[in-house]
Amino acid sequence: MTKSPLRFPGGKSRAIGQILPLIPDFDEYREPMVGGGSVLLALRQRSPQRRYWMNDLNYELYCFWKVAQECADRLADALHRLHSETQEGRTLFYRLLERYGQGDEFERAVRFFVLNRITFSGTVDSGGYSEQAFRGRFTPSAIERIRQVAPLLQGVRITHGDYEPVLREAGDEVFIFLDPPYYSATHSRLYGKRGELHLNFDHHRLARVLRQVAHRWLLTYDDSPFIRELYADYTQVRWTLQYGMNNYKQPSARAGRELFIANYPILARDTSPQLALVFERNWSRFYSVAGAGEALEE
Repeated sequence: MTKSPLRFPGGKSRAIGQILPLIPDFDEYREPMVGGGSVLLALRQRSPQRRYWMNDLNYELYCFWKVAQECADRLADALHRLHSETQEGRTLFYRLLERYGQGDEFERAVRFFVLNRITFSGTVDSGGYSEQAFRGRFTPSAIERIRQVAPLLQGVRITHGDYEPVLREAGDEVFIFLDPPYYSATHSRLYGKRGELHLNFDHHRLARVLRQVAHRWLLTYDDSPFIRELYADYTQVRWTLQYGMNNYKQPSARAGRELFIANYPILARDTSPQLALVFERNWSRFYSVAGAGEALEE
């Protein structure tokens, strides 16, 4: 399977096997906070004849996806040249940061990809330089992923802006997947310049908008009492995700408690033993997926 060329904090590349079985049939797939795009790319390979729409509020990220769609060879060639000419990663990091937010779409795409590959866990402009990432992540093979993903982007609608228009636009058999900034990480700075896309995210607003959406949607969040209560009227599935992002002092990333939240029944669709508990509406009953629906005590 062709994977995303981007490293993305909080991305779902490690959870594709848990997410895809929960997605119903659709004619149009929308991802209003696309990030690294792992779920969209996986679905594009599984169901290439469907319509796809990716969107993100981060303009630099939008530029990367748009340029990868329209001129992947030119983008890859430019990155290969930059890679071969660069000996000092830290110097490159500061040079690119000085021009962050400047230039045309192509320059922004080049800069975003490089910073994504050479910063701590791919945090781009909100993280710090990583010599280990420069040596091990900014590689010719990583650059070539752009050419590999380009065919999957053909025909995909790519937009930049707020998520609400993507949720509200009319359509037939539309399915929406959302992976917003997590609530428990409110004080972190994972997305956007100095983390403003994370720090300023309004979780209450997203919940209000989703209540008015007619399309089917699936939402991923961190498992917290606040989020459980905010979406108490919807089906919720607790599961565990092995995070790809880890502290520099830790040898491996920790596992996180996550929630799937949906406005349609998803219990019958689940085939993954890695989903530990399934919560039906209002948390009134608990089911063991591995135990074929036997009730559990919390």
